[in-house]
Amino acid sequence: MFSVWWQLFNVALWLQVVRMMPQLDEFCEHHSANTMHDFCCDLHDESPQFSDCQSDWHNKIDYTNDEDELLYMFCTAECTYNSTDFLAGNRQSLNLHHVREHLENDLANAKDEALLYEVYVKCDKHALGQLEHKDVKALAKRLIPHGCHPFPGLVMECMVREMILRCPAERFHKTAQCHVVRQYLQKCLQQTKST
Repeated sequence: MFSVWWQLFNVALWLQVVRMMPQLDEFCEHHSANTMHDFCCDLHDESPQFSDCQSDWHNKIDYTNDEDELLYMFCTAECTYNSTDFLAGNRQSLNLHHVREHLENDLANAKDEALLYEVYVKCDKHALGQLEHKDVKALAKRLIPHGCHPFPGLVMECMVREMILRCPAERFHKTAQCHVVRQYLQKCLQQTKST
């Protein structure tokens, strides 16, 4: 009996998540910021710097809506990458040497290290290419009063997306929400490749 209720609960949760996902369009990547919350892959632990920055920025940006929460997440990303020395001084690129050193020291598995480094390199380039997008420029203006730059948040969004899409099967959270988010991101990727 419990198994039937559990299956019904998962179906109901899945339907709720599907309804919350934004519509696909040519800019669907910029409408998927909520994926920054979806840590669906156990490949890499959350850093203490990220937790500290979350607390710090939660005190600075008391968000009550999605727009303010996005500012909070982007400022948290910059704080995290600054505190790990991942962010270069120009705030528009990663210090990939520091990233590689961190991964070498933090991960025991060479395959995991190689995958994560590859994703950091990809996201560094991807985020830089997104800075001129009109949605990102509008976000950058909203970040100015908080002293934050959009680049680190774009990197973090990209990292989370890539880890949802490329997570090894044994490390992927088998929850309804993570499956729906992965499906959405796969469709978004197909959509952007076809436009």
